[in-house]
Formats: sequence, structure tokens, C-alpha cells
Amino acid sequence: MNKESSGKPSDLVSGGSRYHQIYPTLDERQLAILDRYGERRKLKANDILYSEGERHIAMYAILSGTIESTRGSVDGPILLGTHGPGSFTGEVGTLAGRAAAATTRAVSDCEVIAIDEESLRALVTAEAELSETIMRAYILRRVAFIQGQQTGVMVIGSTSSAPTLRLRHFLSRNGQPSAYFDIVEHAETQALLARFDATEADIPIVVTFQGTVLKRPTNRAVADAIGLSPDRLNGERFDLVVVGAGPAGLAAAVYAASEGLKVAVLDAKAPGGQAGTSSKIENYFGFPTGISGQALAGRGLSQCRKFGAEVGVPIEALKIDCTDSQSFHLGLDHNEGVYARAVVIATGARYRKPDLARLEHFEGRGVYYSATFMEGAFCNSHEVIVVGGGNSAGQAAVFLAKFARHVHVVVRGEGLSASMSAYLIRRIDVTANITLHTKTKLVELCGETNLEAIRWSRQGQIEEKPIRHVFLFLGAQPSTKWLGDCVALDKDGFVLTGADTGSAWTQERPPHDLETSRPGIFSAGDVRSGSVKRVAAAVGEGAAAIQAIHQYLARLG
Repeated sequence: MNKESSGKPSDLVSGGSRYHQIYPTLDERQLAILDRYGERRKLKANDILYSEGERHIAMYAILSGTIESTRGSVDGPILLGTHGPGSFTGEVGTLAGRAAAATTRAVSDCEVIAIDEESLRALVTAEAELSETIMRAYILRRVAFIQGQQTGVMVIGSTSSAPTLRLRHFLSRNGQPSAYFDIVEHAETQALLARFDATEADIPIVVTFQGTVLKRPTNRAVADAIGLSPDRLNGERFDLVVVGAGPAGLAAAVYAASEGLKVAVLDAKAPGGQAGTSSKIENYFGFPTGISGQALAGRGLSQCRKFGAEVGVPIEALKIDCTDSQSFHLGLDHNEGVYARAVVIATGARYRKPDLARLEHFEGRGVYYSATFMEGAFCNSHEVIVVGGGNSAGQAAVFLAKFARHVHVVVRGEGLSASMSAYLIRRIDVTANITLHTKTKLVELCGETNLEAIRWSRQGQIEEKPIRHVFLFLGAQPSTKWLGDCVALDKDGFVLTGADTGSAWTQERPPHDLETSRPGIFSAGDVRSGSVKRVAAAVGEGAAAIQAIHQYLARLG
């Protein structure tokens, strides 16, 4: 790839017939509206409007002159486009003060309208018609960046490295493009290691386009380096803090922020929760052809940012102090903390791990808990096993059948009808390279460094098969340990709400339906005892909790 490009927009972001939605030209009436929210500035040729990685940048609308945007790549800067009057800068992260996805400079003398972060959020909330144009462009620009295989940070790692897989998942699920170099598959990797004074023992290695080299970094270290994590969170006070950014948490944040509350939603991994790893959700109302979990999460994240909610990723809630009846203190990782007048617990549930020797050793080396395009590439033309009888397992099996030579679906029971939607059962039945194995369970994982074979008990017979990829979608364990004894839980650790709190509720008034045993703390989605484990139900609960929270906050005064 050449380091320089012509004035024509890069194919990376041209979007074909969608180019005019990605880079619309505003008319005089629309520019006049922008004028009310910003200030006019004069720029000289070669002035930098902002640089890639810079936070809290303004949106610029071009009144006269020409600007260009470039983005770093493995081979040097890529020209994303050159734009004139009526164009505007930015993408989804601009609304939240996140790092700029490109460097933008004036090609000629220019006059622009500069709209700061706070004014931009006011604009997209108040100006419905113009907001639609801006938000569509912002979302499509981010999608185009994600699809650019040569753009983004550089990641050096190995498919045999669980930390590498963890990091690549983190970047992918958070919409952060990366260029991946494998120490085994790519010949140029050894030269890169020498260039960055690193060895194979340092993987995964991340190199940002500001030149920062991170060796075996945590997700948080990477997020801080690339401007993904929030930089104004510690010690902040909010009307509402939502813990968990799955469908329930994002829905709660959208409704609360759109109704004027100061909101933060926190998640240790990525927006979307368990649903965010689904290759295709086909039974969610309003999407007859289906939608991927990541696309659904991306839409929810964009709505949160449109209405001004702070989405903090990767931020993990470690504990909650319930001793103050007027405010809750949430202790976060990295010795940070926030205060909230009300809290929504939406931490969801994680897949249960079977009792198998050396399971953790093989995680990321043949054992996986999600089925995305990344894992699909790993098991191309291989036989794979999907363990589980729920919808997540069914979606994974159908998706992996596009890549794998054969998919074996393993369940302990006599069939799938008790736990899987009928449309997925039919899809499995008619897919030639999927076989359902009932009354079957894994009993052993075999191999040295990577998974090389499995042993299973099938209809009471122990058999060994040379299968190197196993996908686990077993049951659900609630993510509630961080709550301590703050709220009442059921025998399985799920959060009790409403009338189910029983004697744990000590107030004179009855609890709201989604309120926990602690007034002011609510729960929604999979983490709640008795919840329906479906995306639509989680979204509904997240939205419904906000009405009760308004009533609770009104009593506080």
C-alpha cells in the first residue's frame, strides 16, 4: 500500500453507493443551523484541525476551502478523502470525546464552523432532521474504519496465545480496527519484533500510530493508549450508574439520558454483553432478516452517546457501598470510583465452565466461548464441536457451519426443543454439515500446547475424536460477586427484585417491580432472578426500570 494517495477518497471508506451517506454535503439551510451551535474560524493552508488520537475534538463544518483526512496504517498514512464546502468532520467517538480516528488538515485557506463536544450533543438532540444526517454519517464512518484491514493499531501475536485472542476480541468488539501479524504465519513479523525491541515472549504486542509500544498489555492499558477509555470518570457524580452494557444496560442508559438524567454505563469488556457475540439474532422484533449482536450493540452505543450518556469501557465495578441512603459509591478497578443516586445492575450472566481437566490451559488454544469471524477463520475446513442447547449455541452452530467442514452439536439431554427456538432447530436440521449428538458430554481435552483431540461419552460409549476446536455455550452464571451483601440474591446468585425480595425488603412502601432489596438499586436483564433470557426482554426491562427510577429520585428530592 502506498504511503500517499490521490485526492480521490480511499476505497477503504468510499462505501460504494453509500458514499453520499458517509460524506453528505450540507446545504445552506443546514449550515445555518450549525452556525447557531458553533463559532466561525479562519484556517490557513496546512493548519491541523486535529490529529489522530486526540481527544475532545470539535466537529468542523466547511464553509469555504478544502480539507483532507488521513489515517495511519501499517504502510504509512492513507488518504481517506479530500472535502470541500458543505462537508463536516467526525465520527461516533466525537460525540463522547474519544480519540480522533483520523488526522485532518486544511489543504487550502478555509473558513469553518467549529462545534465543541457539548454543543454537538445539544445539536443532535434538538435538531431531528439534521441529526439524522449527521448520525448516519458518523455510524457509517466508524463501520468503514472497522472494515479497513490495513488501518488501526498494530497487533503482534499468535493464534496459540490466549492473551492474543483476548486482546483481538477486545479491539474487535469495541469497533477498533487493527492490523494483525502472527509470529508463525507472517514472515515479516520477526523484522517487526526487532524494530520494536521485542521478543516472542512479549506477545501480544500493540503498537499505536503515535509510536507507543505496549508489551503484554491489559485491555485497559490498550484502551488508555488509543483513547477508547473515558478520561473524566473518576470521582464523578451521576444521577444513575448502570453496571453492564448489554442490551438491558444500554437500553436503561438510552432512556435515562434521553429523559435528562446524568448517566454513566460501565462495562469491563465491550458494549453488547453476551448478545454482542451473537453472529445473527433473527427473532428480535423489527429485524426480519436478523442483525448481528455487535451491530445491535453499536446502534445502542451510538444512541447513548447521542443523548450524552458516558459509556465507560473497559471499566469494571469491583464493589458497591450501600451505607449511604442518599448516594451509592461504586469502587472501580484502577483505584477509581464514582457516585450514583441510583444504580441499575445489568451485569448479565456468563457461560458456565464444565468440569474438565486443563480447561483453562486450552482457552484460546482450541476452547472458545464465542463464535465470531475470528474463530470462524481459525476452524476453516476443520471439524468443530459446539456444546450447549440454547439459542447462543444454535446461532454459533449455524454460523460456524459456513467455515467448518463439520459441526457437531453436543447436548446432554434428549433434544433441543426445551431450550432452543424452533427456527434455529429447523436451521440445524436442514444444514448438511451439522450433526446433533444427544445424551453426549465431553469428558476429556487432549493435547500439549493446543487442543488436539477430545474424548466424549456418547450414548454411554467413550470415544476419542481428533477435534481441535470446541465452543462452549453452557448455562448461565450470574455476575453478582461484586455486589457483596448489598442486595438479596436467590440460591443461584441471581438478583431478587420486586415482590421476590420478601423479608429482605424493609421499607414501608412496596418495592418497584425491578427494584432490589436495597431501595434505589434496580436490576434488569439476565442477571435478574426470573428474567426471560432474551434480548427483547432485556431491552424492555432496561427501559422499564427508568420509570421507577424517576419515581425513586423524586422521593429523594
